[in-house]
Amino acid sequence: MHLPDTSPWQAAAACAGLSPSVVFSRRGKEAAPALRACTVCPVRRECEAAVAPAESWFDGVCAGRLWRNGRPVKPRRRKGAAVNADDMLVGGGDRD
Repeated sequence: MHLPDTSPWQAAAACAGLSPSVVFSRRGKEAAPALRACTVCPVRRECEAAVAPAESWFDGVCAGRLWRNGRPVKPRRRKGAAVNADDMLVGGGDRD
């Protein structure tokens, strides 16, 4: 099986070694390793520009957010609960 060549930004992505089932997960718990990788990723902007998650109806992790059907998944918070790893947003929701 021949895999397509990756662009330089993809090779530099912090999630490059993660399983596709993690990166393209629709659930926060399974996507948590990819979301954590985004916190230190040097190519978040390039990732978002290339994937264009909102335009492509993307499912998975892109640029520090979990996306479902091209929409960022909002954090799940219970009244009075602290933000946790399942919140789906990295870096407090700001985009580098």
